[in-house]
Amino acid sequence: MRRARLPMLVAVVLMVGVAGHAQQPTEQQLNDTWNKLTPENKDRVLRLHQAMHQMPPEDRKFIHDRVERYLNMPEEDRQRLKKNRLQWEQMTPEQRQEAREKFQKRRQEFEEKWRQEHPGEEPPPFPFRHRKPPPPDAGHE
Repeated sequence: MRRARLPMLVAVVLMVGVAGHAQQPTEQQLNDTWNKLTPENKDRVLRLHQAMHQMPPEDRKFIHDRVERYLNMPEEDRQRLKKNRLQWEQMTPEQRQEAREKFQKRRQEFEEKWRQEHPGEEPPPFPFRHRKPPPPDAGHE
């Protein structure tokens, strides 16, 4: 279920065009952006807003965290994401299954190594990349 949410969220973020805002936009900027949306896109945003408010808090947090991650992502990472998406779309179902199996194997190896090096700790949700963290105030209210 969560896997299906992320593409929709990224699409909404891109559709609304908030990814380019480095700081909190003014009410006028938000109104201007809203007025530029087509009626279909306005409808999508409103339906997403309604759906978000009907979700359990942990699901809202899951979505919020992914949107924030995308909004704070360096351009290099966004390009890598796009490249990977295009590559995935061109793969056959068999190639996709093979890629899933390779990922699961690498994930299992990572978790085993993590548990050996960090007894009693659960491994993180994904392997860390050695990058500088986002600014401390990035996107947090």
